[in-house]
Amino acid sequence: MIMKKYSGYSLIELMVALVVLGILLAVGAPQMGVFFKGNRMVANANDLLGGLYLARSEAIKRNSRVTICRSENAGDAIPTCSSSAAGWEKGWFVYVEVAGIGTYSEGVDGDVLRVNTGAEGESDNQVTITASDIGIDKFVSFTSRGIPKQNNGATQSGVFRICDPRGLTNTAGGVVARGVVLNAAGRVRTTKDAAKIGTCL
Repeated sequence: MIMKKYSGYSLIELMVALVVLGILLAVGAPQMGVFFKGNRMVANANDLLGGLYLARSEAIKRNSRVTICRSENAGDAIPTCSSSAAGWEKGWFVYVEVAGIGTYSEGVDGDVLRVNTGAEGESDNQVTITASDIGIDKFVSFTSRGIPKQNNGATQSGVFRICDPRGLTNTAGGVVARGVVLNAAGRVRTTKDAAKIGTCL
């Protein structure tokens, strides 16, 4: 009589594998959470940076004023610039300015060039994007020379602070917030400098 040879894992081997997997998950899961939060901060900073870049480059290219304004209904067929206390995390859009500065009027102003319907993590109150200066808290408008200026000629500059519930720094003192810096010449860049970012609100 020929005996069949069975191959597989024993119960002890399976138990050991489960214990090792449990240890790896217990150690790795918190670090994965930190990794995803960091990626979310970077993604939100890059989205806003890209919107500001686009507004400036299109203003120069079109020889016309182009504005980026915060909006709570950027995804609607006819979006509106927000005047409420809501931050930039609710969304924003870039458009060619024709009417008043910082207020989009459908049929009067030009094309809507880019739309952001809300920051990653905004829906569950995990991310806020606030402006360090009242001059950029609602909109940034670039002239045909790429200079950010308000209607009265005042230059716009400051820092957009991108924060989550961790605040400016983590428990180890590392900076976890991000900043998007707009200077008076219209140049933009991201930063992790705590002194530049200031305070997470």
